[in-house]
Amino acid sequence: MAELTPEILKGLKKNGATDPTEYYRHPLVGHLFRERINVGLRLLGSARYGRALEVGYSAGAVLLTLSPVVDELHGLDLDASPEPVNEMLASSGFSAKLVQGNVYQLPYPDGMFDLVVSFSVFEHLHEFKRGLSEVARVLRPGGTFLLGMPTVNRLMELAFRALGVKSIEDHHVTTPQAVAAEFGTFGFRARRYETLDFPVKGVRLYHAYCLTKE
Repeated sequence: MAELTPEILKGLKKNGATDPTEYYRHPLVGHLFRERINVGLRLLGSARYGRALEVGYSAGAVLLTLSPVVDELHGLDLDASPEPVNEMLASSGFSAKLVQGNVYQLPYPDGMFDLVVSFSVFEHLHEFKRGLSEVARVLRPGGTFLLGMPTVNRLMELAFRALGVKSIEDHHVTTPQAVAAEFGTFGFRARRYETLDFPVKGVRLYHAYCLTKE
C-alpha cells in the first residue's frame, strides 16, 4: 500500500509557487499534512495500476509514493518545473512523463488513464466542473479518480493564516460539498469516502473521495 512517509520527503525541494512540501516537514503540522495524503492513498488499497496521472505534482512527493504501484506514471502541474522532479525520481530508480499544463485542458487523449490522482487542487478552481469534465474524459471506463480537498470555511481560513498562508480566502474558492454534488453529472460513482478529522469532535480538515468512472 502506498504511503507518504518522512523518509520520502527527504531532499525534496520546493518546486513552484504553490508547492506545499515545506508544510509536510513542519514540526507541528507536518503529520496532518502527510496524513491528508495518506487518508486518500489508503482508499486505493493494494491495487496496482497500468497508467496513472497526478494533477498537481509540485515537488513530486506523491509521484514518488505512487511509483512502486504504477507501471507508467504521468504528472501535470500549473507552475512546477518537470526537471527537478524527473531528476529526483531517476535517483530513486523511477520515472514519470511530466508536463506543465492546466486541468481545464488536459493534454491527453480520451480514456488514457486507469487512475487519476489530485490532492488540493480543486478547491482553487472557480470552474471546477470543467476540471471534472476533463478528468472524466481522460479516464477509461471503470477507471479510478482519487480526489482530495480540504474543508473550506472560516475556521480553516484562520488556520491557514496562522501557518503564514496569505489571502487564503482568494485561493480556496470551491468546497468539497460543491464538487461532490456534481460527481454524477460527469459519470463518477463514489466508491469510498474518508475524512481527516481534527482531534475535536465534528471538526473535519480534509475529504478524500475514491471514485469510479462509469
